Amino acid sequence: MDINDMVIETRKTWKVKPSSDYDGMDVEMLYSTLGIGSETGELENLVKKYFRKKYYTDGHSFEKDEIMRKIEDELADVLYYTFRVSDLLKIDLGKVFTEKMAENARRYNDAKK
Repeated sequence: MDINDMVIETRKTWKVKPSSDYDGMDVEMLYSTLGIGSETGELENLVKKYFRKKYYTDGHSFEKDEIMRKIEDELADVLYYTFRVSDLLKIDLGKVFTEKMAENARRYNDAKK
């Protein structure tokens, strides 16, 4: 499944009703961007737990498989909301990602010189 297919797939489960005004902000955009932030926070918390359990315990309580499964879930949630924002704004993520990687390659290769 490519990025555009994933964006289309999110439409099947999207339940937020379209609205053009909530204190001047589109409700779908507000909900989606808040979703990115909250899911990123959950991901950060899991990564913190991963490192804490791996490096700051005796290792006996480290449940790597469980934490990794949760990290995968949160990454998928971040992508879900990111895909929703791109869909709402009609942004071709495949195209802008490719352009961004080319820009980064130029920038970081120039910095090495």
